[in-house]
Amino acid sequence: MRGTTPTRFIGITCIFTLIGSIMLAGCTPDTNDRVPNPNMGVDPYRVNTGDLLRNAVKRGTLRIATERDYPPFSYRGTGGILTGFDVEIAEEVARHMELKAEFVEAKWENLLPGLTEGKYDAVFNQVEDRPDRRALYDFSVAYLSSTPVLLVHSSGEAAIRTFPDIKGKRVGMNPTGIYQDVAKKYNAQIIPVQYISDAADMLVKGELDAVISDQLSVTNLKQHFPDMPVTTAESANQVFEISAAFVKGNPDLLAAVNNALATMQQDGTYLNIWNKYFGEAPMSYKGIHDRKAK
Repeated sequence: MRGTTPTRFIGITCIFTLIGSIMLAGCTPDTNDRVPNPNMGVDPYRVNTGDLLRNAVKRGTLRIATERDYPPFSYRGTGGILTGFDVEIAEEVARHMELKAEFVEAKWENLLPGLTEGKYDAVFNQVEDRPDRRALYDFSVAYLSSTPVLLVHSSGEAAIRTFPDIKGKRVGMNPTGIYQDVAKKYNAQIIPVQYISDAADMLVKGELDAVISDQLSVTNLKQHFPDMPVTTAESANQVFEISAAFVKGNPDLLAAVNNALATMQQDGTYLNIWNKYFGEAPMSYKGIHDRKAK
């Protein structure tokens, strides 16, 4: 049963795309050519979009970019094999489209510009769907939502209970994440630490006063180290919706990925991956939007 709906969708989409191309060829300018505004943070590449799904079907692969250095979402696991929540979600999306996932590793700052350059078809890497990014990119339905949390030593000796308490304190966090904005808001002393496991270890040793991360990374951390003496002091009143990102001009690819994600919710594939990394049932997509509205 898996893949039935996405396969039918891809087939129909490719037929209509092909017919549309034949009808429009030679009589209208190529509206899929677009020049991104250089002030939006990318160089003014001129790329031809609109054929990503068709080309993916021809190759038999969906080219997916990820960062690799952001566990538990994307990282090198046992034997150096690329794995993580985002990686497994992307692999299953490709399978539900009857394609093979072909991963391309890139640094965080190069992930979205690489879409514009045509280096890959999609990005699955904890990318938040934000209005400013929608000027250049399209986003799938949210496949994850999370909240910044404040992690402290469970002994209670640090006297840090809320975010305002981190003023002047040594706070560890991923150097490329959005949590630096939270730390700056409360005038904390920012200590860059790439991996939450390292940050938690420094917290236990007294080298940090607190850690800011996302709630799901903390959940995964506690799964692996249940006896680590750290606890969540406070959750921020923010919800970040995480989606797959695409270069604009490929509505058929966007729809196919959304269809695959919806099918994964229905057939239990998504829940199996979620339980592997976080161990509890995820919110529905509706739940994500309801929570954000609050």
